[in-house]
Amino acid sequence: MSNQLTPLESVTALDAHGAQVQSMFTGIAHGYDRANRWMSFGTDIRWRRRAVAGMLPAGQPAAGARMLDLCAGTLDSTLEIHHQHPGADIIAGDFSAGMLAHGARKLHGEAARRITPLQLDAHSLPLADASQDAIFCAFGIRNLSDLPAATREQLRVLRPGGRLTILEFFRPTALATRAVHALHNRTLLPLLGWAATGNLDAYLYLPRSIGRFATVAAYTDLLREQGFIDVRVERLTLGIAWVVRATRPELA
Repeated sequence: MSNQLTPLESVTALDAHGAQVQSMFTGIAHGYDRANRWMSFGTDIRWRRRAVAGMLPAGQPAAGARMLDLCAGTLDSTLEIHHQHPGADIIAGDFSAGMLAHGARKLHGEAARRITPLQLDAHSLPLADASQDAIFCAFGIRNLSDLPAATREQLRVLRPGGRLTILEFFRPTALATRAVHALHNRTLLPLLGWAATGNLDAYLYLPRSIGRFATVAAYTDLLREQGFIDVRVERLTLGIAWVVRATRPELA
């Protein structure tokens, strides 16, 4: 494995939405980690730790496992995966070369040997069928323009029995959670994001992306429709964030 960024020409074939989001994330890469800490008051670290802990079924050793961190950004989640599952080979995939390049600076020693940053399009993964033991994605799927297509790709590259783990902000349905989201996302989030990165437009887009995204119930229905089984959800911090886990069925 290598920490040198591997580019793919296919990434340039993104639709207009994908190209816009790609450009936006590249533009905020320099302050992205700082913005995440400020906006969540450090809670995102605990959320990632909890989500990563259940990536593999109980009893499955991490040594030799192949894992994909999808929408890996600046590799915060990738490094948590490496920390909790030493011995696994991890692909850190994202469509923003700028985000990956920023994250690759964090890779040293064994992490640099085990983690490969790879620029990719989540709608058409450059990976072989049944090649991954686990897929993780934190706060990225709501930015995908064709979620059903991306979900089919995740199912394709997972091995039978492999597990998908999603950490995400879903559109809230409970009144109290909607109120918290509205207060935070329309006031604190844009201001803190702008202070951390100097880019206000990006942090006006992000709360809108949450408001337009699926509810957790709709997303779990989609996973089942696309062929996943054993779909489970865990609510974090009063439903501000959620962990969703699903499994590719074993072959008959």
